[in-house]
Amino acid sequence: MPGQPRTPPRPVGEPAGVPPQPATAPGHHALPVWLLLFAVIMLGASLRAPIVVVGPVVGPIRDSLGLSASLMGFVTALPLMAFAFCSPWASRLAQRFGMERVLIAAHLVLIIGLGVRAGFASTPTLILGTALMSAAIAMSNVLLPALAKRNLPDRIGLVVGCMTTAMLISSGIASAIAVPLADWQGWPLPLAVWVLPAGLAMLGWWRVSRYPHPDAGQPQSGMAAGMNVWRIPAAWTISLFMGIQSLIFYALAAFMPSMLAEKGISAAGAGSLGALLQIVSLLGVLAVSFVPARGRARQLLALTVALMVLTGVLGIWLGSSGSMWLWISLIGVGTASIFSLCLVLFAARTDHSAEAAAVSGMAQTVGYSVAVLGPLGVGVLYEWVGSWTHTMPLLVILGVVECLIAWSAASPVTLGQTVNARPAAGF
Repeated sequence: MPGQPRTPPRPVGEPAGVPPQPATAPGHHALPVWLLLFAVIMLGASLRAPIVVVGPVVGPIRDSLGLSASLMGFVTALPLMAFAFCSPWASRLAQRFGMERVLIAAHLVLIIGLGVRAGFASTPTLILGTALMSAAIAMSNVLLPALAKRNLPDRIGLVVGCMTTAMLISSGIASAIAVPLADWQGWPLPLAVWVLPAGLAMLGWWRVSRYPHPDAGQPQSGMAAGMNVWRIPAAWTISLFMGIQSLIFYALAAFMPSMLAEKGISAAGAGSLGALLQIVSLLGVLAVSFVPARGRARQLLALTVALMVLTGVLGIWLGSSGSMWLWISLIGVGTASIFSLCLVLFAARTDHSAEAAAVSGMAQTVGYSVAVLGPLGVGVLYEWVGSWTHTMPLLVILGVVECLIAWSAASPVTLGQTVNARPAAGF
């Protein structure tokens, strides 16, 4: 009615049925940055380590449960399939129940999944626990950029850097301790220890949820209010930028020993180069953490790291065995930088946390779908042509496409601005 204040739309972090509150309500304190970063770091420690830890103990798991190679392959591929399937639902659940509530519930499901996977030591519980764990991780993956957009919009790189650094370090720890713990008490133990960071993350998000939301009561743009991000070309450039990175990384991770064997590198040497790929990835994460949230610097970074990946792929294809460490280092830094940069883009190229969650869900669905199908397609092509020399051009072409879309994907123009600038007769 005229003369009455209009109730603003509810942002993604505010549960349904709760009236929007001002960003800093009287009598309430602002969310401490250290508390948010603690929750983010514990979240990062829970995202990849529970998946990576399976690799070193695949043999004991197969021997203990009597699994076939194909069934074990299904178990190891299940997380990527769950990421692709579950990512679109995260923003909808956050819009309905509130971001922190979804994160708390996701970590509770993660704890249950880890317990089921490790606690019963049977094939059905291994599959069920992995599925629960993977679905929970998918939700957290999608919502982090939206949370960074809402709580620390001017320090998005810091939030993403803390999460991805924790993710990489915990993954290295998981790989290092898996076999010693399995030799000591059996393979379920290294799978179970990751309940601890998941529990700490859940506690952290519970504490975060008790503070007022910074963007509560702010009006949403047209996209946040219901526009379909799948129909926005700019959102597709970000999604493909992430998807091609995923395909190249997972294809190389799956087939690198075979590729290097054609160069005359031993299995031990290939293992060392695989470890190098993981170690140098941290450099890419740190680089993105210090890039401004907006501006041409981000576009230059996107193009630079895409060129690094392309150069690395060309080097593996055409280079000598003695130079493989250089090309693999370029790929490690480049792919990690693109992954972290995409998380930044989900927040930096949107006007509201609801938009960030929607774009994050779309891009991660595309990215992980490609990650599942990419290694399969590369493997089929290799079986057809019989040589990595004739298979690598496919990855080179994809690297060129990555470079071509890098500048557009990292544009300082927000997705909402691209929608408003398009003619009404368009999408």
